[in-house]
Amino acid sequence: MHRTTHKIAIAFVLMGFSAFAAEKTKTYKGAWFEIRYPSNFSVQPSMKSESIEGKFESAFFVSPDKTVRFYIFSPQWAGDNADIAVKPSDKPAVTERTETANGTTKRYFTISTKADGMTRSYVETTNADATVRWVIGIEYAGKEAYEKNKSAYLKFKQSLRQFAD
Repeated sequence: MHRTTHKIAIAFVLMGFSAFAAEKTKTYKGAWFEIRYPSNFSVQPSMKSESIEGKFESAFFVSPDKTVRFYIFSPQWAGDNADIAVKPSDKPAVTERTETANGTTKRYFTISTKADGMTRSYVETTNADATVRWVIGIEYAGKEAYEKNKSAYLKFKQSLRQFAD
């Protein structure tokens, strides 16, 4: 009898932790993807899907203090994510590197502009024939803002689930 009570207590504790963890994130469902983001961030849908009405292929997730934005662009196949394009007037400093493995290319790039003082870091993933492409990233106001949100950003990146028709 004591063991049963103990097991029930453990089950309630675990359910409580699960509920607590679930309260910390929300799920955003785009046209061809879903992703989990911190529940205190606001969502800014960006590029509308041309094939699914009322859904988006990209979105920004903004921290309460507006010092950090997470980004996802995940269309059905490939596409152009003009919502993060650098304006010629920005005169950005850009660093990048590329890795290819198992038919997938990952391009890591960081953009810093003097105009807004923000640093934007992205990973663009494409398949071998470039018919599938998505971009995920973070924009931040400084090292402190990045460090404060790094763990949440890594969870955000890992939570991406993509769909196909």
